[in-house]
Amino acid sequence: MYNDTSENETRVHRNWNVLIFLAGVVLVFTVILLRLFSLQYIHYEENFQRSENNRLRRIELIADRGYIYDRNENVLVRNRPSYQIALQALEMPKKKADRDSVFHRLLNIRDAAGMQLFDSLSLDTAFQRTRWIKTRPIRILEDATMEQVAVIEEHSTELPGVLVIIESRREYPYGTLASHVLGYTSEISEEQLKLPEYATYSQGDRIGQKGLEQQYDREFRGVNGLKLVEVNASGREVRTLSDVGALIEPVPGLHMISTIDLKLQKVAEAAIPDSARGALVALDPRNGEILAMVSSPRLDPNIFSLKRRERNKGWAHVALDSMRPLTNRAISGIYPPASVFKLATAGAGLENGIISETKYYPKACTGGYQYGARYQKCWGVHGNLNVVHALRLSCDVYFYQAGLEIDMARINEFARRFGYGEKLLEVDIPGERAGWLPDSASFNRRNKRLGWRWARGLILNLAIGQGQMVTPLQQAVFVGSLATNKGVYRPHFMKELRDASGNVVHRYEPEIIRSGTMKPETHRVLMAAMDSVVNHPGGTGKRGAIPGIRVGAKTGSGEWKKGQKTHAWYAAVAPLDDPQIAVAVVMEAAGGGGSVGAPIARKVLMAYFGLEEENK
Repeated sequence: MYNDTSENETRVHRNWNVLIFLAGVVLVFTVILLRLFSLQYIHYEENFQRSENNRLRRIELIADRGYIYDRNENVLVRNRPSYQIALQALEMPKKKADRDSVFHRLLNIRDAAGMQLFDSLSLDTAFQRTRWIKTRPIRILEDATMEQVAVIEEHSTELPGVLVIIESRREYPYGTLASHVLGYTSEISEEQLKLPEYATYSQGDRIGQKGLEQQYDREFRGVNGLKLVEVNASGREVRTLSDVGALIEPVPGLHMISTIDLKLQKVAEAAIPDSARGALVALDPRNGEILAMVSSPRLDPNIFSLKRRERNKGWAHVALDSMRPLTNRAISGIYPPASVFKLATAGAGLENGIISETKYYPKACTGGYQYGARYQKCWGVHGNLNVVHALRLSCDVYFYQAGLEIDMARINEFARRFGYGEKLLEVDIPGERAGWLPDSASFNRRNKRLGWRWARGLILNLAIGQGQMVTPLQQAVFVGSLATNKGVYRPHFMKELRDASGNVVHRYEPEIIRSGTMKPETHRVLMAAMDSVVNHPGGTGKRGAIPGIRVGAKTGSGEWKKGQKTHAWYAAVAPLDDPQIAVAVVMEAAGGGGSVGAPIARKVLMAYFGLEEENK
C-alpha cells in the first residue's frame, strides 16, 4: 500500500515536470514568434532603414574653396591637395580589445627613417573622440607624405577604421605677401562653434580667420556635396552607388577678383624691411580701390595649413613675437598723425575764412611760441610765413597760432569730412580701428581716471597732429580725397565675385561715404602747398619727387615716447592735377617722414607709373 502511493506521487511529480517544461518551451517559442512578428511586420520599416544605414554610408564631399586673384587675375590664394590619415568611428572594432590592438599597431608604425608616425597622447585623444563623433573622420596625421600613405595602405587589413582621405588645403604661393589682407584658414575652434554666426558649421570644418578669408568665408566655402557608398560587414567600402539621389555634387565656392595689384604689392613689401615695424597703404582715390597694403613685420599664412606640430610651433613663434606680426598695422595700428594733420588745420582755416594764402601771423617763428607760462618749441627757425610756406616747411609756430584762432571744433569737422575719426572699411576685412579726434567732451571722458581736464592750451599740440589717433588707411584716404575734392570713397578690396564658370555673381559699386569736398580756393591753396612740399628745393618731402610726375605730399614726425625716435609719416598723391593714386607710409620709431617715408612711397609711385628702371 505504501509503495503504491509513493510510486503514484513520483509519477504525478514527473508529469508535472514534463508539463512545466513543455509550457516553458511553448512560452519561449511564443516569445520568439511574437518577436519575429514584431520585427518583420510591426517594425519592418524601421528595421529595414537600420539595415540600409548599416549597408549604406553617407560621405560628405567637401566643396573646393574659392580662389583669390589680384586685379589682373594673378592667383594670390589657391588650394592644394593634402593627404590626411584619419579614424572613422563607424568602421572601427566594437570590442575594446580589438580597438586597443589597432591603437598599439598605429604606435608601432615607423617611417623609413625609423621615426614614429604617431605619438601616444594625440592618438589617445583621437580614439577618445571617436566615442561621440561618429559620422566625421578624425584626423590623426595631417599633410601625410606619399611614403606615409603607402605605409598605412600596406597595413590596411590590420587597421580597421583607419583610412586615408584627400582634402584641399589653402596655399599662399607668395608666402608673406599681403598676408594681413588675405588672412588664413584653420580648423574652427570650440569657442567659435558656440557663436550664432557659426551655427551651420561643424567640428573639423576649416574656416577663414582674419582678412578676406574671414570676411568672405561663406562665399569662399561653397556648398558641400554627398555620396552614398555600400559597405560590407567589416565596414569597408565596396562600391559607390550611382542611383539618382545617391550622389550630390559639391558646388565650389566663389572666386574673388580683388583690387590688389600684385606688382605694386611686391614693390611695396620690398621697400619695407620685415625687420621694421610699419605700414603702407596705396589706393585709388577716385573709387576707393586699395592697390597695395603692407603691415610689417609680416607672417606666412602657409603655417596654418601645415601639420599640427609644425602649425603649433609656427603659431607660438608669431603669437609670442614682441613685434606683433599678427597685427595689421595698416588698419588697426593707431598713431598720432603728426604734421600730415596740418593739412586739416589749414583746410579748416581756409574753408572758414580765418586764414588765407596771403595772411601772416604776427609772431614769426624764432624756434618756439610762448603761450602763457608755457613755451612750445618748433623743430626749426622759419621766420614769417604764409600758409603755403608753413606747410612746405612744416612750421609748428604758424599752426600753434592758426589752431588757437580756428578752434578744434572747426578743425575736427574738416578732418571728419575727409575720412578721419571713423571706420572706413567696415564690411571688407575685420579689425579696423576708428582712431580718435579729441574735443573737450571726449578728452575729459577719456582721461577722467587720470584727473586730466580739457584746457585751451591743448589746441597747440592738436593743431600740429600731436594728440589725435589715426590709421595709415585714414591718412591715405585723407590726402587722396583732398586731392580729388570729389568725396571720400569707401576703401575696399573686393572688386568682383565669380562662380566656377567665370560668371560675375557680384560686382562692387564705388560708394561715397563722406562729403569730402571744399571750396575751390581752399582746394587750390592746399594743392599748391602739397606740391611745394615735394617739388620746392626747401620742401620737407623733396626726396619723394619723381621727374615728369607732379607729386604732392605732406611729411610728419609723430612723437610717441619721450627720448625715442619719432614715427615717420609720409602721405602723397600723384599726379596732383589728375589724382590716380594716394600712398601713406608710417615707420615706427624711425625718425623723420621726409627722410624715411618719402623714399618708400617714391618706389611705389615709380612702380605705379611704370618707372621702376629709373629707380634702380
